[in-house]
Amino acid sequence: MPTLNVLFGTESGNSEKLASSIELTAKEITKIAGDKAKFDVVRKNLKDVKVDDLASMENIIVVISTWGEGDPPGSCEKFCKDLFKASSPSLAGKNYAVLAMGDKSYADFCGCGRRVDEALAKLGASSILARKDFDLDFAAHYENWAVELFTNLTPKLV
Repeated sequence: MPTLNVLFGTESGNSEKLASSIELTAKEITKIAGDKAKFDVVRKNLKDVKVDDLASMENIIVVISTWGEGDPPGSCEKFCKDLFKASSPSLAGKNYAVLAMGDKSYADFCGCGRRVDEALAKLGASSILARKDFDLDFAAHYENWAVELFTNLTPKLV
């Protein structure tokens, strides 16, 4: 059975809240679809994930905030630094999407999310949706993004 891995990195809790929303939506899809869409959903904080763990994940959604000038949240700084310099594992055949969160008043708006997106692609993963960069008004745009995400993702999970 396929698994959707919803990974988050947060400083203030907003990325974790959106990751929870993605998880709940995915579980609702499986409940409504019954036997037509059977997949597991796992939500994890990136502080508890190693880069090598990504090789066992078929479908990866990363929701990550940017702290300061393009930096990763403190809790997942080690994961991000390891990912940015990684040349392995191969993520060929893996699907991913990145939802980056930041503040447009900073010069490197959503810098961490942009670098996560670039690193996953460099390792060979296939983007199922172009990275989306959210500013502080993310709540006004999240629903449209989620519809687009699940429209593109659901066929890969069934």
